[in-house]
Amino acid sequence: MIKISEKSLATISVASICTLLFIWVLPNTIALRHFCLAIGALSGISLISRNRSYFNSVKPQLFPLFCIASLFVWVLIHYYFFSLNPGLELSEIKGLWMRAALGFFASIGLGISLVTYPSFKKYFYISLFFTPAINVASYCWASYLHGAFVSPNDFIGFLFKKIETGYFGAVAGALATGNLIYLLTSKVVKGKVINFVWNILGLSLVLVSALVSNTKNGMAVALGLCIFLALVLFFNTLLNKASSKVLSAIGLALVLILAGGIWHGHKTLASPGWSTIFEDAKAGIEIDKNQQWQKTEGSVPMPLNSLGTTAAGNTYTRFAYAAVGVRLISEYPLGYGSINSSFAGLQEYALVPHEHQGQVHSGWIDLGLAFGLPGLGLVFLTMLSIIYFALKNRSALVLPWATMCLAFIPFGLIAEITWKQYFEATIFFLVLGATIVALSQIRSRNS
Repeated sequence: MIKISEKSLATISVASICTLLFIWVLPNTIALRHFCLAIGALSGISLISRNRSYFNSVKPQLFPLFCIASLFVWVLIHYYFFSLNPGLELSEIKGLWMRAALGFFASIGLGISLVTYPSFKKYFYISLFFTPAINVASYCWASYLHGAFVSPNDFIGFLFKKIETGYFGAVAGALATGNLIYLLTSKVVKGKVINFVWNILGLSLVLVSALVSNTKNGMAVALGLCIFLALVLFFNTLLNKASSKVLSAIGLALVLILAGGIWHGHKTLASPGWSTIFEDAKAGIEIDKNQQWQKTEGSVPMPLNSLGTTAAGNTYTRFAYAAVGVRLISEYPLGYGSINSSFAGLQEYALVPHEHQGQVHSGWIDLGLAFGLPGLGLVFLTMLSIIYFALKNRSALVLPWATMCLAFIPFGLIAEITWKQYFEATIFFLVLGATIVALSQIRSRNS
Protein backbone atom coordinates (compact mmCIF):
# COMPACT_ATOMS: atom_id res chain seq x y z
CA MET A 1 0.00 0.00 0.00
CA ILE A 2 1.37 3.42 -1.01
CA LYS A 3 1.86 5.74 1.95
CA ILE A 4 1.53 9.43 1.06
CA SER A 5 3.56 11.84 3.15
CA GLU A 6 1.83 14.66 4.98
CA LYS A 7 3.54 17.28 2.83
CA SER A 8 2.33 15.51 -0.31
CA LEU A 9 -1.21 15.55 1.07
CA ALA A 10 -0.82 19.25 1.83
CA THR A 11 0.41 19.84 -1.74
CA ILE A 12 -2.62 18.01 -3.13
CA SER A 13 -4.93 20.01 -0.85
CA VAL A 14 -3.50 23.38 -1.90
CA ALA A 15 -3.33 22.42 -5.60
CA SER A 16 -6.95 21.21 -5.70
CA ILE A 17 -8.30 24.35 -4.05
CA CYS A 18 -6.17 26.70 -6.17
CA THR A 19 -7.43 24.91 -9.29
CA LEU A 20 -10.99 25.15 -8.00
CA LEU A 21 -10.66 28.90 -7.47
CA PHE A 22 -9.25 29.30 -10.98
CA ILE A 23 -12.04 27.45 -12.78
CA TRP A 24 -14.89 28.52 -10.47
CA VAL A 25 -16.21 31.31 -12.69
CA LEU A 26 -15.38 29.70 -16.04
CA PRO A 27 -18.35 28.28 -17.99
CA ASN A 28 -18.92 24.53 -18.40
CA THR A 29 -16.64 23.51 -15.51
CA ILE A 30 -19.17 22.12 -13.00
CA ALA A 31 -17.90 18.53 -13.26
CA LEU A 32 -14.29 19.68 -12.86
CA ARG A 33 -15.27 21.84 -9.89
CA HIS A 34 -16.86 18.87 -8.17
CA PHE A 35 -13.79 16.76 -8.91
CA CYS A 36 -11.45 19.35 -7.35
CA LEU A 37 -13.76 19.67 -4.35
CA ALA A 38 -13.78 15.88 -3.86
CA ILE A 39 -9.97 15.70 -4.09
CA GLY A 40 -9.69 18.56 -1.59
CA ALA A 41 -12.10 16.81 0.78
CA LEU A 42 -10.28 13.46 0.61
CA SER A 43 -6.88 15.06 1.22
CA GLY A 44 -8.48 17.14 3.99
CA ILE A 45 -9.86 14.06 5.76
CA SER A 46 -6.42 12.43 5.61
CA LEU A 47 -4.78 15.57 7.01
CA ILE A 48 -7.37 15.81 9.80
CA SER A 49 -6.70 12.17 10.72
CA ARG A 50 -2.94 12.77 10.91
CA ASN A 51 -3.42 15.95 12.97
CA ARG A 52 -6.32 14.79 15.13
CA SER A 53 -4.44 15.82 18.27
CA TYR A 54 -5.47 19.41 17.46
CA PHE A 55 -9.14 18.50 17.60
CA ASN A 56 -9.50 15.68 20.17
CA SER A 57 -9.83 17.91 23.22
CA VAL A 58 -11.81 21.00 24.16
CA LYS A 59 -9.83 24.17 23.48
CA PRO A 60 -11.15 27.77 23.49
CA GLN A 61 -9.47 28.40 20.13
CA LEU A 62 -11.70 25.77 18.51
CA PHE A 63 -14.86 27.72 19.36
CA PRO A 64 -15.26 29.29 15.86
CA LEU A 65 -14.89 25.85 14.26
CA PHE A 66 -17.38 24.39 16.73
CA CYS A 67 -19.94 27.10 15.86
CA ILE A 68 -19.78 26.53 12.11
CA ALA A 69 -19.85 22.74 12.59
CA SER A 70 -22.96 23.18 14.73
CA LEU A 71 -24.70 24.78 11.75
CA PHE A 72 -24.74 21.37 10.03
CA VAL A 73 -26.26 19.82 13.16
CA TRP A 74 -28.91 22.56 13.29
CA VAL A 75 -29.84 21.87 9.66
CA LEU A 76 -30.58 18.22 10.50
CA ILE A 77 -32.54 19.22 13.61
CA HIS A 78 -34.47 21.75 11.54
CA TYR A 79 -35.34 19.17 8.90
CA TYR A 80 -36.68 16.63 11.39
CA PHE A 81 -38.58 19.00 13.67
CA PHE A 82 -39.16 22.47 12.18
CA SER A 83 -39.19 22.27 8.38
CA LEU A 84 -42.05 24.01 6.57
CA ASN A 85 -41.18 22.22 3.31
CA PRO A 86 -39.49 18.87 4.14
CA GLY A 87 -39.26 17.71 0.50
CA LEU A 88 -37.44 20.83 -0.64
CA GLU A 89 -35.21 20.87 2.43
CA LEU A 90 -34.24 17.22 1.97
CA SER A 91 -33.32 17.83 -1.69
CA GLU A 92 -30.97 20.64 -0.61
CA ILE A 93 -29.47 18.48 2.15
CA LYS A 94 -28.67 15.82 -0.46
CA GLY A 95 -27.17 18.38 -2.83
CA LEU A 96 -26.06 21.78 -1.56
CA TRP A 97 -25.37 20.67 2.02
CA MET A 98 -23.43 17.59 0.91
CA ARG A 99 -21.17 19.83 -1.19
CA ALA A 100 -20.89 22.22 1.76
CA ALA A 101 -19.80 19.24 3.90
CA LEU A 102 -17.13 18.32 1.34
CA GLY A 103 -15.98 21.94 1.44
CA PHE A 104 -15.93 21.75 5.25
CA PHE A 105 -13.35 18.94 5.21
CA ALA A 106 -11.44 20.47 2.28
CA SER A 107 -11.11 23.81 4.07
CA ILE A 108 -9.88 22.22 7.32
CA GLY A 109 -7.29 20.30 5.29
CA LEU A 110 -6.25 23.50 3.53
CA GLY A 111 -6.00 25.30 6.87
CA ILE A 112 -3.74 22.55 8.25
CA SER A 113 -1.60 22.80 5.10
CA LEU A 114 -1.19 26.58 5.30
CA VAL A 115 -0.37 26.55 9.03
CA THR A 116 2.02 23.59 8.80
CA TYR A 117 3.72 24.65 5.55
CA PRO A 118 3.64 28.49 5.37
CA SER A 119 5.42 28.46 1.98
CA PHE A 120 2.11 27.32 0.41
CA LYS A 121 0.40 30.52 1.54
CA LYS A 122 1.53 32.57 -1.45
CA TYR A 123 -0.01 30.12 -3.94
CA PHE A 124 -3.35 30.20 -2.19
CA TYR A 125 -3.34 34.00 -1.89
CA ILE A 126 -2.56 34.38 -5.59
CA SER A 127 -5.45 32.04 -6.46
CA LEU A 128 -7.89 34.33 -4.64
CA PHE A 129 -7.20 37.00 -7.26
CA PHE A 130 -7.94 34.70 -10.22
CA THR A 131 -11.54 35.91 -10.59
CA PRO A 132 -10.73 39.67 -10.59
CA ALA A 133 -7.82 38.97 -12.98
CA ILE A 134 -10.02 36.91 -15.33
CA ASN A 135 -12.67 39.63 -15.20
CA VAL A 136 -10.25 42.44 -16.11
CA ALA A 137 -8.65 40.28 -18.83
CA SER A 138 -12.13 39.56 -20.23
CA TYR A 139 -12.88 43.28 -20.30
CA CYS A 140 -9.67 43.93 -22.21
CA TRP A 141 -10.60 41.17 -24.67
CA ALA A 142 -14.14 42.54 -25.07
CA SER A 143 -12.69 46.01 -25.70
CA TYR A 144 -10.28 44.56 -28.27
CA LEU A 145 -13.15 42.86 -30.10
CA HIS A 146 -15.16 46.09 -29.98
CA GLY A 147 -12.27 48.21 -31.19
CA ALA A 148 -12.60 50.64 -28.26
CA PHE A 149 -13.12 50.61 -24.50
CA VAL A 150 -16.46 48.98 -23.73
CA SER A 151 -18.87 50.75 -21.40
CA PRO A 152 -19.27 48.80 -18.13
CA ASN A 153 -23.03 48.75 -18.77
CA ASP A 154 -22.38 46.86 -22.03
CA PHE A 155 -19.74 44.57 -20.51
CA ILE A 156 -22.00 43.07 -17.82
CA GLY A 157 -22.41 39.34 -18.38
CA PHE A 158 -19.65 39.08 -21.02
CA LEU A 159 -18.13 36.07 -19.22
CA PHE A 160 -19.87 35.85 -15.82
CA LYS A 161 -22.30 37.83 -13.69
CA LYS A 162 -21.72 40.64 -11.22
CA ILE A 163 -22.10 38.41 -8.15
CA GLU A 164 -18.89 36.57 -9.06
CA THR A 165 -17.03 39.87 -9.33
CA GLY A 166 -18.41 41.20 -6.07
CA TYR A 167 -18.04 37.99 -4.05
CA PHE A 168 -14.51 36.97 -4.95
CA GLY A 169 -13.46 40.61 -5.06
CA ALA A 170 -14.61 40.97 -1.46
CA VAL A 171 -12.61 37.93 -0.33
CA ALA A 172 -9.46 38.92 -2.25
CA GLY A 173 -9.74 42.58 -1.25
CA ALA A 174 -10.20 41.67 2.41
CA LEU A 175 -7.12 39.43 2.41
CA ALA A 176 -5.05 42.14 0.69
CA THR A 177 -6.26 44.70 3.22
CA GLY A 178 -5.41 42.43 6.13
CA ASN A 179 -1.94 41.80 4.73
CA LEU A 180 -1.35 45.54 4.27
CA ILE A 181 -2.47 46.29 7.82
CA TYR A 182 -0.11 43.64 9.16
CA LEU A 183 2.81 44.87 7.04
CA LEU A 184 2.38 48.51 8.02
CA THR A 185 1.62 48.07 11.72
CA SER A 186 4.13 45.37 12.67
CA LYS A 187 7.87 45.23 13.18
CA VAL A 188 8.41 42.94 10.19
CA VAL A 189 11.26 44.17 7.99
CA LYS A 190 12.13 41.38 5.55
CA GLY A 191 10.27 41.73 2.29
CA LYS A 192 8.04 44.52 3.61
CA VAL A 193 8.28 46.81 0.56
CA ILE A 194 7.80 44.10 -2.10
CA ASN A 195 4.86 42.58 -0.18
CA PHE A 196 3.41 46.06 0.21
CA VAL A 197 3.58 46.61 -3.55
CA TRP A 198 2.02 43.23 -4.38
CA ASN A 199 -0.91 43.76 -2.01
CA ILE A 200 -1.53 47.30 -3.27
CA LEU A 201 -1.61 45.89 -6.81
CA GLY A 202 -4.02 43.17 -5.65
CA LEU A 203 -6.36 45.71 -4.07
CA SER A 204 -6.14 47.81 -7.24
CA LEU A 205 -7.08 44.78 -9.33
CA VAL A 206 -10.19 44.22 -7.18
CA LEU A 207 -11.26 47.85 -7.58
CA VAL A 208 -10.73 47.87 -11.34
CA SER A 209 -12.63 44.59 -11.64
CA ALA A 210 -15.59 46.09 -9.75
CA LEU A 211 -15.43 49.19 -11.95
CA VAL A 212 -15.54 47.38 -15.30
CA SER A 213 -18.36 45.09 -14.08
CA ASN A 214 -20.41 48.03 -12.82
CA THR A 215 -21.23 46.19 -9.60
CA LYS A 216 -22.51 48.46 -6.84
CA ASN A 217 -22.13 45.72 -4.23
CA GLY A 218 -18.57 44.93 -5.24
CA MET A 219 -17.68 48.61 -5.38
CA ALA A 220 -19.25 49.28 -1.99
CA VAL A 221 -17.30 46.56 -0.18
CA ALA A 222 -14.02 47.36 -2.00
CA LEU A 223 -14.29 51.05 -1.16
CA GLY A 224 -15.30 50.16 2.39
CA LEU A 225 -12.11 48.14 2.73
CA CYS A 226 -10.12 51.09 1.37
CA ILE A 227 -11.70 53.45 3.90
CA PHE A 228 -10.98 50.98 6.72
CA LEU A 229 -7.37 50.60 5.54
CA ALA A 230 -6.99 54.38 5.20
CA LEU A 231 -8.16 54.91 8.78
CA VAL A 232 -5.74 52.31 10.12
CA LEU A 233 -2.85 53.85 8.13
CA PHE A 234 -3.83 57.36 9.19
CA PHE A 235 -3.65 56.53 12.89
CA ASN A 236 -0.53 54.43 12.34
CA THR A 237 1.12 57.39 10.61
CA LEU A 238 0.25 59.67 13.53
CA LEU A 239 1.33 57.22 16.22
CA ASN A 240 4.25 55.72 14.26
CA LYS A 241 3.87 52.43 16.13
CA ALA A 242 6.21 49.61 15.17
CA SER A 243 6.38 50.54 11.53
CA SER A 244 7.81 52.95 8.98
CA LYS A 245 5.99 56.26 9.21
CA VAL A 246 6.99 57.08 5.64
CA LEU A 247 5.70 53.79 4.21
CA SER A 248 2.39 54.18 6.07
CA ALA A 249 2.01 57.72 4.72
CA ILE A 250 2.77 56.52 1.18
CA GLY A 251 0.25 53.71 1.58
CA LEU A 252 -2.40 56.13 2.85
CA ALA A 253 -1.87 58.46 -0.10
CA LEU A 254 -1.98 55.61 -2.64
CA VAL A 255 -5.16 54.14 -1.16
CA LEU A 256 -6.95 57.49 -1.12
CA ILE A 257 -5.92 58.35 -4.69
CA LEU A 258 -6.84 54.89 -5.95
CA ALA A 259 -10.20 54.76 -4.17
CA GLY A 260 -11.08 58.31 -5.19
CA GLY A 261 -10.28 57.70 -8.85
CA ILE A 262 -12.19 54.42 -9.00
CA TRP A 263 -15.20 55.93 -7.22
CA HIS A 264 -15.30 58.87 -9.63
CA GLY A 265 -15.16 56.49 -12.59
CA HIS A 266 -17.85 54.23 -11.16
CA LYS A 267 -20.23 57.10 -10.32
CA THR A 268 -19.77 58.49 -13.84
CA LEU A 269 -20.40 55.17 -15.61
CA ALA A 270 -22.79 53.39 -13.24
CA SER A 271 -26.51 53.06 -13.69
CA PRO A 272 -28.54 55.70 -11.80
CA GLY A 273 -29.22 55.33 -8.10
CA TRP A 274 -26.29 56.60 -6.03
CA SER A 275 -27.46 60.22 -5.84
CA THR A 276 -30.89 59.32 -4.37
CA ILE A 277 -30.00 56.10 -2.59
CA PHE A 278 -31.26 57.17 0.84
CA GLU A 279 -34.56 58.51 -0.48
CA ASP A 280 -35.06 55.38 -2.60
CA ALA A 281 -34.22 53.15 0.37
CA LYS A 282 -36.82 54.96 2.48
CA ALA A 283 -39.42 54.30 -0.22
CA GLY A 284 -38.35 50.65 -0.22
CA ILE A 285 -38.74 50.01 3.49
CA GLU A 286 -42.26 51.48 3.47
CA ILE A 287 -43.61 48.12 2.34
CA ASP A 288 -47.20 48.69 3.40
CA LYS A 289 -47.42 52.05 1.63
CA ASN A 290 -45.46 51.17 -1.53
CA GLN A 291 -46.41 47.66 -2.61
CA GLN A 292 -44.72 47.53 -6.01
CA TRP A 293 -42.43 44.84 -4.52
CA GLN A 294 -45.34 42.40 -4.80
CA LYS A 295 -45.07 42.53 -8.60
CA THR A 296 -42.33 41.22 -10.88
CA GLU A 297 -39.46 43.69 -10.89
CA GLY A 298 -39.82 46.06 -13.84
CA SER A 299 -43.44 45.14 -14.59
CA VAL A 300 -44.89 48.20 -12.84
CA PRO A 301 -43.64 51.79 -12.37
CA MET A 302 -41.52 52.37 -9.30
CA PRO A 303 -42.92 54.55 -6.48
CA LEU A 304 -41.99 58.17 -6.00
CA ASN A 305 -39.40 58.90 -3.33
CA SER A 306 -39.47 61.82 -0.88
CA LEU A 307 -37.90 64.07 -3.53
CA GLY A 308 -40.84 63.47 -5.83
CA THR A 309 -38.76 61.53 -8.35
CA THR A 310 -39.16 57.90 -9.40
CA ALA A 311 -37.11 55.62 -7.18
CA ALA A 312 -34.30 53.63 -8.81
CA GLY A 313 -35.67 50.12 -9.32
CA ASN A 314 -32.63 48.22 -8.06
CA THR A 315 -32.45 50.23 -4.82
CA TYR A 316 -36.20 50.20 -4.16
CA THR A 317 -36.67 46.47 -4.67
CA ARG A 318 -33.61 45.48 -2.65
CA PHE A 319 -34.72 47.46 0.39
CA ALA A 320 -38.36 46.41 -0.01
CA TYR A 321 -37.44 42.72 -0.20
CA ALA A 322 -35.15 43.16 2.80
CA ALA A 323 -37.94 44.80 4.84
CA VAL A 324 -40.36 42.01 3.92
CA GLY A 325 -37.68 39.44 4.77
CA VAL A 326 -37.04 40.94 8.22
CA ARG A 327 -40.77 40.92 8.92
CA LEU A 328 -41.02 37.26 7.93
CA ILE A 329 -38.04 36.33 10.15
CA SER A 330 -39.75 38.02 13.10
CA GLU A 331 -42.89 35.97 12.38
CA TYR A 332 -41.05 32.68 11.66
CA PRO A 333 -37.84 32.85 13.75
CA LEU A 334 -36.90 29.21 13.08
CA GLY A 335 -36.92 29.61 9.30
CA TYR A 336 -38.39 27.82 6.30
CA GLY A 337 -35.57 25.38 5.54
CA SER A 338 -34.31 26.26 2.04
CA ILE A 339 -31.21 28.30 1.23
CA ASN A 340 -32.46 29.11 -2.29
CA SER A 341 -36.24 29.38 -1.98
CA SER A 342 -37.18 30.47 1.53
CA PHE A 343 -38.23 34.02 0.58
CA ALA A 344 -40.83 32.86 -1.91
CA GLY A 345 -41.75 29.84 0.23
CA LEU A 346 -42.37 31.84 3.39
CA GLN A 347 -44.42 34.44 1.50
CA GLU A 348 -46.62 31.66 0.15
CA TYR A 349 -46.84 30.04 3.59
CA ALA A 350 -47.80 33.39 5.16
CA LEU A 351 -50.24 34.16 2.29
CA VAL A 352 -48.31 37.30 1.26
CA PRO A 353 -49.07 38.32 -2.36
CA HIS A 354 -45.90 38.17 -4.45
CA GLU A 355 -44.55 37.44 -7.92
CA HIS A 356 -40.81 37.59 -7.23
CA GLN A 357 -39.41 34.03 -7.02
CA GLY A 358 -35.79 34.86 -6.25
CA GLN A 359 -33.94 35.77 -3.08
CA VAL A 360 -33.94 38.94 -1.00
CA HIS A 361 -30.50 40.01 -2.38
CA SER A 362 -29.26 40.13 1.23
CA GLY A 363 -27.33 37.04 2.20
CA TRP A 364 -27.90 37.35 5.94
CA ILE A 365 -31.63 37.92 5.58
CA ASP A 366 -31.85 34.96 3.20
CA LEU A 367 -30.00 32.81 5.73
CA GLY A 368 -32.38 33.99 8.46
CA LEU A 369 -35.36 33.12 6.27
CA ALA A 370 -33.85 29.68 5.65
CA PHE A 371 -32.65 28.61 9.10
CA GLY A 372 -33.93 31.31 11.39
CA LEU A 373 -32.24 33.10 14.22
CA PRO A 374 -30.32 29.97 15.36
CA GLY A 375 -28.68 29.64 11.93
CA LEU A 376 -27.85 33.34 11.81
CA GLY A 377 -26.55 33.24 15.37
CA LEU A 378 -24.15 30.37 14.68
CA VAL A 379 -22.69 32.09 11.60
CA PHE A 380 -22.26 35.44 13.34
CA LEU A 381 -20.74 33.75 16.40
CA THR A 382 -18.26 32.12 14.01
CA MET A 383 -17.27 35.44 12.42
CA LEU A 384 -17.09 37.42 15.65
CA SER A 385 -15.00 34.75 17.38
CA ILE A 386 -12.64 34.57 14.38
CA ILE A 387 -12.20 38.33 14.62
CA TYR A 388 -11.58 38.10 18.39
CA PHE A 389 -8.95 35.35 18.21
CA ALA A 390 -7.29 36.87 15.12
CA LEU A 391 -6.91 40.27 16.78
CA LYS A 392 -5.60 38.52 19.88
CA ASN A 393 -2.97 36.70 17.84
CA ARG A 394 -2.28 39.36 15.13
CA SER A 395 0.15 37.21 13.17
CA ALA A 396 0.69 37.49 9.43
CA LEU A 397 -1.31 34.32 8.78
CA VAL A 398 -4.38 35.01 10.93
CA LEU A 399 -4.93 38.79 10.75
CA PRO A 400 -6.28 38.75 7.15
CA TRP A 401 -9.09 36.44 8.27
CA ALA A 402 -10.30 39.08 10.70
CA THR A 403 -10.60 41.54 7.81
CA MET A 404 -12.40 38.90 5.73
CA CYS A 405 -15.04 38.51 8.43
CA LEU A 406 -15.23 42.28 8.86
CA ALA A 407 -15.88 42.54 5.11
CA PHE A 408 -18.41 39.69 5.07
CA ILE A 409 -20.60 41.24 7.78
CA PRO A 410 -21.66 44.34 5.75
CA PHE A 411 -21.24 42.61 2.37
CA GLY A 412 -23.73 39.94 3.40
CA LEU A 413 -26.32 42.66 4.01
CA ILE A 414 -26.27 43.81 0.38
CA ALA A 415 -25.15 40.78 -1.64
CA GLU A 416 -26.29 37.23 -2.34
CA ILE A 417 -23.51 35.47 -0.45
CA THR A 418 -25.86 32.64 0.56
CA TRP A 419 -27.17 31.86 -2.94
CA LYS A 420 -26.48 28.39 -4.37
CA GLN A 421 -22.73 27.78 -4.76
CA TYR A 422 -21.87 31.05 -3.00
CA PHE A 423 -23.35 29.68 0.19
CA GLU A 424 -20.97 26.72 -0.14
CA ALA A 425 -18.08 29.14 -0.73
CA THR A 426 -19.09 31.22 2.30
CA ILE A 427 -19.06 28.13 4.52
CA PHE A 428 -15.69 27.15 3.01
CA PHE A 429 -14.01 30.49 3.76
CA LEU A 430 -15.47 30.70 7.28
CA VAL A 431 -14.26 27.18 8.10
CA LEU A 432 -10.85 27.97 6.61
CA GLY A 433 -10.54 31.14 8.68
CA ALA A 434 -11.67 29.31 11.84
CA THR A 435 -9.14 26.51 11.23
CA ILE A 436 -6.21 28.85 10.58
CA VAL A 437 -7.00 30.97 13.63
CA ALA A 438 -7.38 27.90 15.88
CA LEU A 439 -4.33 25.97 14.70
CA SER A 440 -2.07 29.02 14.68
CA GLN A 441 -2.88 29.76 18.31
CA ILE A 442 -2.66 26.12 19.41
CA ARG A 443 0.74 25.68 17.75
CA SER A 444 1.91 28.97 19.24
CA ARG A 445 0.85 27.93 22.74
CA ASN A 446 2.46 24.49 22.35
CA SER A 447 5.74 25.97 21.19
